[in-house]
Amino acid sequence: MSETFKFIHAADLHLGSFLNTNGKPQQEIQDLCKSAVYDAYERICNKAILYKVDFILLCGDVYDSYLRSVRGNKFFINQCIRLGTKNIGVYVIYGNHDAINDSKELFTMPNNVHILSSNKEETIEVYKEGEVIAKITGRSYKRRNEKEKTYENYLVDNDVFNIAMLHTALERDNKNYIPCTLEEISKVPNIDYWALGHIHKQNILSKSKPIIAFSGIPQGRDMGEQGVGGVFLVTACKKDVVHMEMLPIAAVIYISREIILDDSNIIENYSDLIRVIYDEVSSLTYELPYHLNEVKDSREDIGDEFKGYIVQLTIKGRTDMHHDITQMTEDDYNQLIESINEELGFQKYFLWIDSILFRTTALMQDFESLKMQNSIFKDLEDVISMYSTDSDFKNQLVKNWGSIWKKQLCTEDIDEEKFDYDEKVIADIILQARELVIEKLAEVLDIM
Repeated sequence: MSETFKFIHAADLHLGSFLNTNGKPQQEIQDLCKSAVYDAYERICNKAILYKVDFILLCGDVYDSYLRSVRGNKFFINQCIRLGTKNIGVYVIYGNHDAINDSKELFTMPNNVHILSSNKEETIEVYKEGEVIAKITGRSYKRRNEKEKTYENYLVDNDVFNIAMLHTALERDNKNYIPCTLEEISKVPNIDYWALGHIHKQNILSKSKPIIAFSGIPQGRDMGEQGVGGVFLVTACKKDVVHMEMLPIAAVIYISREIILDDSNIIENYSDLIRVIYDEVSSLTYELPYHLNEVKDSREDIGDEFKGYIVQLTIKGRTDMHHDITQMTEDDYNQLIESINEELGFQKYFLWIDSILFRTTALMQDFESLKMQNSIFKDLEDVISMYSTDSDFKNQLVKNWGSIWKKQLCTEDIDEEKFDYDEKVIADIILQARELVIEKLAEVLDIM
């Protein structure tokens, strides 16, 4: 028999949810947003058949709610029936969104679907050509919050390739979604591959045995789930992972883009502003996302699967229009975005400007001239550089912001009373502070 086998590691399908957009996109875009999460699972199944995998792992949140919709439940089953005709098994643990909680499936599951118990840890043997090639261990959530360290009961022998499925925030202090750390699960004996779900960002946390990975969300649904969503295709031989790659799945991608206004962009009115925005982003309507350009597979046309972008713009820099921008009404703002979207139209890939964040300041002398006129601007530059590059000063800066700021990796447990931050947010705040200090110093020193 062949000692090599393949599987797809996926999670967080969230069947029953849809993509969030602002404004009123064209009907074609609206239809894409309504069906995108369903289409994503269909593409996962297509790839499973294409690559002739032996089974698929779904590591929690197959559905967006424990109250399965008829459409979601039936769609999932129909896709799994397709897989069954190719002898592809589907192994499922339910997560916090679709916790079993004594509820029943709306339809009978096909024989190739194996839903792991919520009452206790369960291990299932996977056969190929009459021999056991892998053991899959896991436990579904019984209710929305799972405080028990279920992974401590993942007890398996070391005779075959062992896969552990876990839906977790991977945070010791997070009591809602199986509190644990990377170190703790890596010490569970005899596990070769940890298939994790719940965090909506793809990440390989350990590339050596045991492999530990979050597959991320296949199809992002808002600006908090940006980038190319996908799944992992894993090839194993005996007790080792011999190949692992990301398969892109998302047909619609949320992205953020910055536009910096400078001397090369003369902005005198809104027509000029629309022109600058169009010039900066219109090329996206003909460009695949960066990650998709790296996929080289003659068996499929990635360009046909990808449909377009939903974009959040941030506009920075100094401009004579700063006062007009700050005085914009909500109607003016909506009309501006509508005008841009009309200008973009629907090309090879659609591009929908979802929102614009303005971070502009008033026009004044360039910073090099200011430094020549007064050494205080050179001192300011040194301070800004220190807080931008030195990790100790940066950490102290975040600490000085106060407890209202909290790094929130888990999108399922966001504290709405606190502000999330990452390196990009820190850099943006430093930049805004720099511009404000320059403006106030120039005003006090009467330098404009």
